[in-house]
Amino acid sequence: MSRLNQLQQLFESDPADAELPYMIAHEYAKLGEHETATEWFDRCIAIDPDHLYCYFHKARSFESLDRLDDARDTLQAGLQRAIAANDAKATGEIEGYLSQLGDLD
Repeated sequence: MSRLNQLQQLFESDPADAELPYMIAHEYAKLGEHETATEWFDRCIAIDPDHLYCYFHKARSFESLDRLDDARDTLQAGLQRAIAANDAKATGEIEGYLSQLGDLD
């Protein structure tokens, strides 16, 4: 059984665990299936809107799909959450990524 299959089975048994869709999204991203990855990142955010690195990695998948506006929007949403959470590390990393994409206000 693949890691992806194992994670999906775990998610079916515990759909409230935000880490599981986050890990599933990463597996899809590794496979180059970024559209599906963004859907799983969305599931993670729906469970835990303060899962800050989910926004970062969802933006990376959008960037891989050449959907830069979506990547920026995702990062802006994550940045607002990071600031509200007073998480300096996540704030800095998200700001850095936004800067790379040319959209740091």
